[in-house]
Amino acid sequence: MIFFRQHSSERGDTIVEVLIAIAVITLVLGGAYVTTNKSLQNTRGAQERATALKFAESQFEQLKNVIATNPSKVFPSGGPVPPTTFCITGGVNVYDATVAPQNQNCTLDVNGAVATSSSPQPLFMLKTTRSGNTFTIAETWIDISGKTTDRLQLSYRIYQ
Repeated sequence: MIFFRQHSSERGDTIVEVLIAIAVITLVLGGAYVTTNKSLQNTRGAQERATALKFAESQFEQLKNVIATNPSKVFPSGGPVPPTTFCITGGVNVYDATVAPQNQNCTLDVNGAVATSSSPQPLFMLKTTRSGNTFTIAETWIDISGKTTDRLQLSYRIYQ
């Protein structure tokens, strides 16, 4: 019968070594999670800003169409004085396409539809202000985290 003898230099990992290894792996995985989460938030913020810019540019295009088809809808010429604060929704060749900002029609969801109580978040509040020939579109929305309000503002000058 042959017996194998263990050498005293052979041994397994101690509990301390295992705990240290687990701590190192936890730190690495935790750092990766934090980095990935922050990157995801930054990407989502960029998407929200791009959507807001698209809506503001759309308002300017609709405004240019209103002015091209009937400038008296925006610039008073003896008729009723148009509002100085408004947003443009729907058709661009009727005066009621221009509505006051407190109207719910000035709040859009991420798909560009008029916001309702069941609309997907975030909601974008549009407000166009006229001062002489300068139009400013201000847009605000609560970011996806729900913690901060983001803002975008564009100005456009119309020469007649």
